[in-house]
Amino acid sequence: MNSINEQHFLAGKRIIIAGAGIGALSFSIAFHQLLDGKIQPPPLVTIYERDTSTDAIGREGYSLSIRGDALSGGMQTLQKLGFLDELLAQSNPGTHFTFFNNDFSPLLQIRTPPVEGLSQTTMRIARSKLREILLKNVPSSVVINWDCAVKSAEELADGQILVNLADGTQQHCDLLVAADGSNSAIRKALRPEHVLNFAGAATIAARTHVLDKLPPPLEKTWGGAISGDGHFVFVAPSDRTSALWSVSYLTNTPREAKSAGTMTDDEIDAVLAEAKERTKAFGEPIPTLLKETLRSSIAIFNSKDIVPFRNQGSIVFIGDAQHAMSPFAGNGANMAIMDGYQLADQLIHAQDLKTAIKAYDDLSIPRSTRAINISHRSISIVHSRGIWKHMWVSVLRLLAWYFGLNYKEDQEST
Repeated sequence: MNSINEQHFLAGKRIIIAGAGIGALSFSIAFHQLLDGKIQPPPLVTIYERDTSTDAIGREGYSLSIRGDALSGGMQTLQKLGFLDELLAQSNPGTHFTFFNNDFSPLLQIRTPPVEGLSQTTMRIARSKLREILLKNVPSSVVINWDCAVKSAEELADGQILVNLADGTQQHCDLLVAADGSNSAIRKALRPEHVLNFAGAATIAARTHVLDKLPPPLEKTWGGAISGDGHFVFVAPSDRTSALWSVSYLTNTPREAKSAGTMTDDEIDAVLAEAKERTKAFGEPIPTLLKETLRSSIAIFNSKDIVPFRNQGSIVFIGDAQHAMSPFAGNGANMAIMDGYQLADQLIHAQDLKTAIKAYDDLSIPRSTRAINISHRSISIVHSRGIWKHMWVSVLRLLAWYFGLNYKEDQEST
């Protein structure tokens, strides 16, 4: 717009955000910062979230990779939001991902090239810590309604949106930002043709008890090990005092998923025994991490993703609700952070809602599609067998050149 004034299409309107995850919180913070008094009267922003406020910070036991490479951009976006340094101070040990052999001798490091203005270009941080800091930076004008999920919504003839909440009440708004995750209830109700697709890998994952110290190499790096027998293990600090591990394998059909805390003792024993069998080709730190596993944290999940889709009308899907991707993308958090910021930017500076949403989709869909395509290649690479393992190491170097990453052989002692 040439000028932003009281005639803005969002002036005096109500925006509801479904979900209080990373994308939703990034949007609410960015919208407030970019708004900066430009729209009068300002829009009213309200968040509805299924978790309680306590659950929001305490129940998430895993960590995320935030990156500053050309595809990801999470580090740069957090810097724009003004609290990257605070996050770096709370981040986990290590600044890069490493591919390992099954004995955890290093194969390749992934080091993002330096980015001007960033003290480091990659960090790993506990998801709970990231969400805690995001929540702290949500403006006081944004009302967060905890323990109250959005169940469905519909656009009315007058252009407003009727929002149905889990407590049986209804609310009206002018714009609904659907940031309710990969299993989005809103997407299932309004865009049922966009479903999660199985990406071909099943995973057992868990985290450890609090440890006296992180076992090598987790005090310096995080990463994955390729066995050559079809199994892949991922290890990383969960926070500064515990670690997470996972073992994955290819399968033609998804297995029954089990969330942490939902299995009986007998089921946990069986899954742990299976994990030990599937990781028998791997050396330390895998045996130690398995031994120190927090039993209640064990989970089974299938890698799934969604073909990114364009938004329509006054309901805007962002993050995993629009383009869910498997952990093998290593990019879900980055995409959500960028989604939130870019949607806020387009809404404030566009001439109208339709233009803003199209501009957002033009940014979000290409990068999320690329990340999902990379995840599919990663699934094939890390579960390769025999000679294919060695072939894929060479392919990794080629991909590194093509995507502008700095892969190099690890010459450091781990």
